[in-house]
Amino acid sequence: MSDASPIPESRSGLSLEERQALDRLLSRIARNAVAVEQSLEMVERLADSGTLAALNAMLKEFDENFSAITRPEFMGMVANLMTLLGVMSQVSYPPFFDAAMNVPEAVNRTYPQFRARQEKLGLGEMIALLRSPDVAAALQMMAAVLRAQRGSQ
Repeated sequence: MSDASPIPESRSGLSLEERQALDRLLSRIARNAVAVEQSLEMVERLADSGTLAALNAMLKEFDENFSAITRPEFMGMVANLMTLLGVMSQVSYPPFFDAAMNVPEAVNRTYPQFRARQEKLGLGEMIALLRSPDVAAALQMMAAVLRAQRGSQ
Protein backbone atom coordinates (compact mmCIF):
# COMPACT_ATOMS: atom_id res chain seq x y z
CA MET A 1 0.00 0.00 0.00
CA SER A 2 1.23 3.47 -0.73
CA ASP A 3 1.47 6.25 1.80
CA ALA A 4 -0.88 8.34 -0.31
CA SER A 5 -4.16 8.57 1.57
CA PRO A 6 -7.40 10.19 0.43
CA ILE A 7 -7.50 11.94 3.80
CA PRO A 8 -4.89 14.70 4.14
CA GLU A 9 -2.70 14.19 7.21
CA SER A 10 -3.06 17.79 8.34
CA ARG A 11 -6.86 17.61 8.50
CA SER A 12 -7.37 14.10 9.78
CA GLY A 13 -5.29 14.09 12.94
CA LEU A 14 -4.65 10.41 12.24
CA SER A 15 -1.31 8.68 12.39
CA LEU A 16 0.14 6.99 9.32
CA GLU A 17 -0.95 3.54 10.60
CA GLU A 18 -4.48 4.78 11.26
CA ARG A 19 -4.72 6.31 7.77
CA GLN A 20 -3.48 3.04 6.23
CA ALA A 21 -6.03 1.07 8.24
CA LEU A 22 -8.74 3.48 7.09
CA ASP A 23 -7.60 3.10 3.46
CA ARG A 24 -7.78 -0.70 3.78
CA LEU A 25 -11.26 -0.45 5.26
CA LEU A 26 -12.45 1.91 2.50
CA SER A 27 -11.06 -0.47 -0.13
CA ARG A 28 -12.95 -3.40 1.40
CA ILE A 29 -16.14 -1.34 1.57
CA ALA A 30 -15.74 -0.39 -2.09
CA ARG A 31 -15.16 -4.01 -3.13
CA ASN A 32 -18.23 -5.16 -1.20
CA ALA A 33 -20.45 -2.14 -1.78
CA VAL A 34 -23.51 -4.19 -2.79
CA ALA A 35 -23.31 -6.40 0.29
CA VAL A 36 -22.75 -3.37 2.55
CA GLU A 37 -25.79 -1.63 1.05
CA GLN A 38 -27.93 -4.76 1.51
CA SER A 39 -26.78 -5.01 5.13
CA LEU A 40 -27.65 -1.37 5.73
CA GLU A 41 -31.09 -1.86 4.14
CA MET A 42 -31.70 -4.84 6.42
CA VAL A 43 -30.67 -2.82 9.48
CA GLU A 44 -32.95 0.03 8.38
CA ARG A 45 -35.89 -2.39 8.03
CA LEU A 46 -35.19 -3.86 11.45
CA ALA A 47 -35.04 -0.37 12.93
CA ASP A 48 -38.25 0.74 11.17
CA SER A 49 -40.16 -2.33 12.36
CA GLY A 50 -39.01 -1.89 15.96
CA THR A 51 -37.25 -5.26 15.94
CA LEU A 52 -33.83 -3.66 16.36
CA ALA A 53 -35.00 -1.74 19.44
CA ALA A 54 -36.47 -4.94 20.88
CA LEU A 55 -33.20 -6.82 20.29
CA ASN A 56 -31.23 -4.01 21.92
CA ALA A 57 -33.54 -4.02 24.94
CA MET A 58 -33.29 -7.78 25.20
CA LEU A 59 -29.49 -7.66 25.06
CA LYS A 60 -29.39 -4.96 27.74
CA GLU A 61 -31.42 -7.26 30.00
CA PHE A 62 -29.53 -10.40 28.93
CA ASP A 63 -27.77 -10.97 32.25
CA GLU A 64 -31.03 -10.68 34.18
CA ASN A 65 -32.89 -12.94 31.75
CA PHE A 66 -30.06 -15.48 31.71
CA SER A 67 -30.04 -15.53 35.51
CA ALA A 68 -33.80 -16.08 35.57
CA ILE A 69 -33.56 -18.89 33.04
CA THR A 70 -30.85 -20.72 34.99
CA ARG A 71 -32.76 -20.67 38.29
CA PRO A 72 -33.41 -24.15 39.70
CA GLU A 73 -37.21 -23.76 39.45
CA PHE A 74 -37.05 -23.00 35.74
CA MET A 75 -34.50 -25.72 35.05
CA GLY A 76 -36.72 -28.19 36.94
CA MET A 77 -39.67 -27.16 34.80
CA VAL A 78 -37.61 -27.71 31.63
CA ALA A 79 -36.48 -31.13 32.91
CA ASN A 80 -40.11 -32.08 33.65
CA LEU A 81 -41.19 -30.95 30.18
CA MET A 82 -38.41 -33.00 28.57
CA THR A 83 -39.44 -36.03 30.63
CA LEU A 84 -43.07 -35.57 29.60
CA LEU A 85 -42.07 -35.31 25.94
CA GLY A 86 -39.93 -38.43 26.30
CA VAL A 87 -42.82 -40.35 27.84
CA MET A 88 -45.22 -39.11 25.17
CA SER A 89 -42.84 -40.28 22.46
CA GLN A 90 -43.05 -43.82 23.89
CA VAL A 91 -46.86 -43.93 23.77
CA SER A 92 -48.54 -45.32 20.68
CA TYR A 93 -49.81 -42.59 18.36
CA PRO A 94 -53.10 -44.09 16.99
CA PRO A 95 -55.10 -43.94 20.27
CA PHE A 96 -54.34 -40.23 20.67
CA PHE A 97 -55.18 -39.55 17.04
CA ASP A 98 -58.47 -41.44 17.37
CA ALA A 99 -59.29 -39.52 20.55
CA ALA A 100 -58.43 -36.18 18.94
CA MET A 101 -60.67 -36.97 15.98
CA ASN A 102 -63.66 -38.48 17.86
CA VAL A 103 -63.84 -36.88 21.32
CA PRO A 104 -64.81 -33.35 20.18
CA GLU A 105 -67.79 -34.70 18.23
CA ALA A 106 -68.89 -36.86 21.17
CA VAL A 107 -68.61 -33.94 23.57
CA ASN A 108 -70.55 -31.64 21.23
CA ARG A 109 -73.27 -34.28 20.86
CA THR A 110 -73.66 -35.12 24.58
CA TYR A 111 -72.90 -31.78 26.27
CA PRO A 112 -76.48 -30.47 25.91
CA GLN A 113 -77.74 -33.66 27.62
CA PHE A 114 -75.18 -33.15 30.38
CA ARG A 115 -76.39 -29.59 30.97
CA ALA A 116 -80.08 -30.50 30.81
CA ARG A 117 -80.07 -33.61 33.02
CA GLN A 118 -81.77 -32.99 36.34
CA GLU A 119 -82.69 -36.51 37.58
CA LYS A 120 -80.36 -38.76 39.50
CA LEU A 121 -78.78 -41.85 38.03
CA GLY A 122 -80.93 -44.89 38.66
CA LEU A 123 -79.52 -48.21 39.85
CA GLY A 124 -80.49 -50.04 36.65
CA GLU A 125 -78.98 -47.30 34.49
CA MET A 126 -75.79 -47.37 36.55
CA ILE A 127 -75.48 -51.16 36.23
CA ALA A 128 -76.04 -50.91 32.47
CA LEU A 129 -73.27 -48.28 32.25
CA LEU A 130 -70.86 -50.38 34.32
CA ARG A 131 -71.56 -53.42 32.12
CA SER A 132 -70.85 -51.52 28.90
CA PRO A 133 -67.67 -52.56 27.02
CA ASP A 134 -66.50 -48.93 26.98
CA VAL A 135 -66.51 -48.60 30.77
CA ALA A 136 -64.95 -52.04 31.17
CA ALA A 137 -62.12 -51.12 28.78
CA ALA A 138 -61.57 -47.77 30.53
CA LEU A 139 -61.43 -49.44 33.95
CA GLN A 140 -59.02 -52.08 32.62
CA MET A 141 -56.75 -49.37 31.20
CA MET A 142 -56.85 -47.37 34.47
CA ALA A 143 -55.94 -50.50 36.44
CA ALA A 144 -52.99 -51.16 34.10
CA VAL A 145 -51.75 -47.59 34.59
CA LEU A 146 -52.06 -47.90 38.38
CA ARG A 147 -50.18 -51.22 38.33
CA ALA A 148 -47.44 -49.64 36.23
CA GLN A 149 -47.07 -46.85 38.79
CA ARG A 150 -46.59 -49.43 41.53
CA GLY A 151 -44.06 -51.28 39.42
CA SER A 152 -46.13 -54.46 39.14
CA GLN A 153 -47.41 -55.20 35.69
